[in-house]
Amino acid sequence: MIVGIGLDIIETARVQRALVKPGFLNRVYTPPEQEYLIRRKMNAQSAAGLFAAKEAVSKALGTGIRNFSWQDIEILQDDNGKPYALLKGNALERFKSIGGTNIHISITHIKDLAAAQAVIEG
Repeated sequence: MIVGIGLDIIETARVQRALVKPGFLNRVYTPPEQEYLIRRKMNAQSAAGLFAAKEAVSKALGTGIRNFSWQDIEILQDDNGKPYALLKGNALERFKSIGGTNIHISITHIKDLAAAQAVIEG
């Protein structure tokens, strides 16, 4: 059964501008996410995709990011490059409270936009 759906779209240029602001990288992206972005040469499309995925997961949880730290939702990739979410703190508590058992994530981007969708099963 689906217990939550979230969708987010963001302009790549917005994230590109934010990446150079002091503190943005450490506030929004976890150390493993930052390592991924470094491997991707700080590609704005990749950064925007992760950002959109975090937002999509927060929306699927039914609250949006306001109730979580950006660090509570970590977007990683399996050996095949498929994205998945690792939840911590308040995000994990919310996931459990809505009966979540699995999160499916899809990320896409074109030159100017990145989008992500998250579906939570319960």
